[in-house]
Amino acid sequence: MRAFDQKIVDLLRGEIGTEPIFFVGLGAFDFQIAFGDLKRVQNMQKVEFNIAGENYNWEEGASPAPVWLLINQIPVAVELESSSVLRMSFASGDWVRFHTEEGAHESQIFEWTKLNRDGIGLEIY
Repeated sequence: MRAFDQKIVDLLRGEIGTEPIFFVGLGAFDFQIAFGDLKRVQNMQKVEFNIAGENYNWEEGASPAPVWLLINQIPVAVELESSSVLRMSFASGDWVRFHTEEGAHESQIFEWTKLNRDGIGLEIY
């Protein structure tokens, strides 16, 4: 759909630092996590992981990434590495890079359980 921007970084910074990840899903067509008031952080494009010191990639289909190790980890930082890459870091030192691209289809969805102070409940990239 569209490239990442500073707006999503600012929105996500309000969610990190206190609540651990309570859901992780890796399927044939998407990767998802949920924590705090974010009930869905879903990527359908590409995800890179550094988990327990090892690097992994996902781009559809099966992946050897031990994503279950992200359960109960606390997101502590989010940064825009480029307009197509958003990195989320965890207290453990692990991290996830979410990729997006501009095009006709969504690559990344952020969905909150309720509208935030700006009236935003869903962001699609």
